[in-house]
Amino acid sequence: MKTKHLLFVIIPLVMAGCGLFKSADDLYKEAEIKRNGGEVQAALELLQRIVNQHTDHKKAPEAQYLIAEIYYRDMRDYSEAIKQYDKVKNNFPDSKQVPFSLFMQGFIFANMLADFKQAEIHYSKFIKKYPDHELYQSVEFELKYLGKEIKDIPALKHITS
Repeated sequence: MKTKHLLFVIIPLVMAGCGLFKSADDLYKEAEIKRNGGEVQAALELLQRIVNQHTDHKKAPEAQYLIAEIYYRDMRDYSEAIKQYDKVKNNFPDSKQVPFSLFMQGFIFANMLADFKQAEIHYSKFIKKYPDHELYQSVEFELKYLGKEIKDIPALKHITS
């Protein structure tokens, strides 16, 4: 009889220790700590848990966006970053991360992959869909100088001097 009672105490403690019952907020904080500590793979796993297990939580779209950011900034895997930004748009279409994801896709296509056709497509979608967004002027700038060298952009010419 005592063994059964002991199991009812031990099993939940073990499960809690494994992180099975961590909140989305706790997982997100832990992911940020892991990322800042250079443990990007561990951060990705934690963020993916949020996306999979806490789909309706306010942190889910933020987690998906951060996954994309890690692929872009930390891993420099631009193709995967673009796919992950797509997941933000497709899985969380009403989130505030969607315009940023669309912008980042255009930015990566233009500045990392030199795929100006795809960049123009993404930037044009942004212009049509988000005319009042804080990134609107940046997108206009990107479109205006798409494919040009820094030295050929008057506002950036000082960087190359």
